[in-house]
Amino acid sequence: MCLMLYVGTAAALPPRTGVDLRLEPIEEGRQAVRQWFAQPHVNFVGAHTGCSCGFPHVVAETPIEWFEGMLGAAAERENDLCSVRALLELVTRVLQVDARVELYPVWNGEEGLAPKGTIELNLGSLVVERFFLNERFMHVVVSPRLPI
Repeated sequence: MCLMLYVGTAAALPPRTGVDLRLEPIEEGRQAVRQWFAQPHVNFVGAHTGCSCGFPHVVAETPIEWFEGMLGAAAERENDLCSVRALLELVTRVLQVDARVELYPVWNGEEGLAPKGTIELNLGSLVVERFFLNERFMHVVVSPRLPI
């Protein structure tokens, strides 16, 4: 089973194909995920793995915060960091004109399951090496310059 990351934005984003990050329309069978977004434009975001498993993530029933050693020494850590860097660059570009970006990481086939909750993140506090996603939580990223 693979993690699938979806991004919601106010403006449409062009498709993107790259080694570290892919941005593409949502496949027909995964459209149910749209219902969880407040933003009108939703896309799938793939990491270097093709799916979204290359973005560091945890499974928990409540949001957890980063702590030293939580991600361990993953064999693909450098590739993961390249994908995270590309994702955060995308989010930064979007937040130059939009007030918020929504990220929803969910397991393949579970797109119709509601988020367990919301995690609000300030773009200015995100660090590539410490970035991870809490599976099935809606992550709302805001710019330090713009209100939600």
